[in-house]
Amino acid sequence: MLTASEYGNRIIELQRKKDYIEAYDVLKVALTIYPTNLFFLGSEVYLLYKLNRIKEARQMAEERIDVLKNDAFFLKNYLTILERLKAKEDVEDFIERNILSRRMGSEDLYVFVSQLIARVFGKEKAIDAINRSLMFFQNSEKLKTFLDNLRKDNGSGSRYKYYSEKFGGRKIEDAIKEIEGIRVLPNYADDYDLLTYLAGLYKKQGDYAGAIGIYKRLLTLKDSEFTRKMLGYAYYKSGDYEGALIYLKDFFLKDPFDHFLYSAIYRIFKERHDSEGLHRIVNEALGINPSANHLYGLLSRTRKWKSST
Repeated sequence: MLTASEYGNRIIELQRKKDYIEAYDVLKVALTIYPTNLFFLGSEVYLLYKLNRIKEARQMAEERIDVLKNDAFFLKNYLTILERLKAKEDVEDFIERNILSRRMGSEDLYVFVSQLIARVFGKEKAIDAINRSLMFFQNSEKLKTFLDNLRKDNGSGSRYKYYSEKFGGRKIEDAIKEIEGIRVLPNYADDYDLLTYLAGLYKKQGDYAGAIGIYKRLLTLKDSEFTRKMLGYAYYKSGDYEGALIYLKDFFLKDPFDHFLYSAIYRIFKERHDSEGLHRIVNEALGINPSANHLYGLLSRTRKWKSST
């Protein structure tokens, strides 16, 4: 039988490889032997989240809050889950009662919380959170740097404009290299506007694999229709039509009048020689948008597929 430490090392190793399914299987075995181990209890919440079992992760987290409320890793995961579920009131209430009202953990937790508040509630509330955090960590350079960055915004409401002005005059490859160097720093690792700008640079460069990686990271920070759509297009431009369809299908059903969108959908099914699949999705779109008569033209083109095969 493995020790708790050996199970823990195995789980961490699998997480590093992003093999979350296997990590979860190992964890379930470990919990049958060590059911009160705090690392395993917190890791189950984390792995459920990584497996996209978001609501289940939230329920389990809330059942274990009393046991894990002093675990910074657990708190970050729980707040990330609430943000993903758009539970803004619960986010605000939990942060106020459990984090900003007392000192716990390290400054990194308070940097994380301040960044989350900036994303969810805006700059002013983030500045207030940082100032309150500095009461606990008066010499924190991370908190002070983040505060300075927010104040540089000058009320523009978005750091994206700041980054586009800062890097706009440079060669794309030089800007990418510099931003990739910046984003490894703790203060910028979860900077939504910086990563959005970086993803756009990768697209302009034609590096769709790079753009896909950034858009997927952005979705872990904040679920956004814009990001999902851009991720779908990046998959499409990279030739990964299966990945593209996952993200673009819902947008097509909602807005089949978007020329680029319905052209992309058509090409995806054409490349797969899947006329039946195209008929299904077009009929579904017509059921929602009966005035989208141009879609019948897409269906008529499938006759040429059959004649050419």
